[in-house]
Amino acid sequence: MSNAVGIEFPKKDVRELWRQIERAQKELGKDIGQAVRFGAWSVARSLGVVTNVSKKYRPYKAVKQSRGKSNYKGVKKFTVTSWKKGHKNKFTVYAPKVSELKKMPQVRIGKAGLAKSSWMWGIRQIGGGQNISMAGTTKTAKDQGKRVIDVEKNLKSNNPFVKITNKLNYITDAMKGKEGAVTSAMGKASRAMAKIIDEKIKKRMLK
Repeated sequence: MSNAVGIEFPKKDVRELWRQIERAQKELGKDIGQAVRFGAWSVARSLGVVTNVSKKYRPYKAVKQSRGKSNYKGVKKFTVTSWKKGHKNKFTVYAPKVSELKKMPQVRIGKAGLAKSSWMWGIRQIGGGQNISMAGTTKTAKDQGKRVIDVEKNLKSNNPFVKITNKLNYITDAMKGKEGAVTSAMGKASRAMAKIIDEKIKKRMLK
């Protein structure tokens, strides 16, 4: 079963978010399309902020070996745990020390941060900047994040909309609060929008 997350921004379902969208039009002079994009950007950013970056290495554990029975001289035996399509898999590797173990492709997680990267690409497609930390995300994850995010938008019509679909099957599990992160995303986005609008109004008054 897929855990893909789809988010739409209909007026009837997001009243507080829409109130801030209306404020953006009134206070900042944005047209309706620009204001809806501001709202969509705020929600995608909220989800990106609460999405975790996985550890750089798969779980590993040293295994005690019987003396004289190892065919591998000068190396240590380790069991490594990985997950593939929801199934746990354990396998054995040999390395002289942990620092060398961590260099092995079987142990390193090459796509650490893919979930967070997906939101980064969503934010870029919406427009308005990135503005989320990508610390700990690998280059591979940053490059491939765009493959698992879809953004549909029409910001020039009389009924503008933005739809974001995250196709990662573990995206919900990657977020702090899991399903609750999606539920609270719009509330957090509304508060973030309100803060940005208030700060812009304050700066304008000081000029």
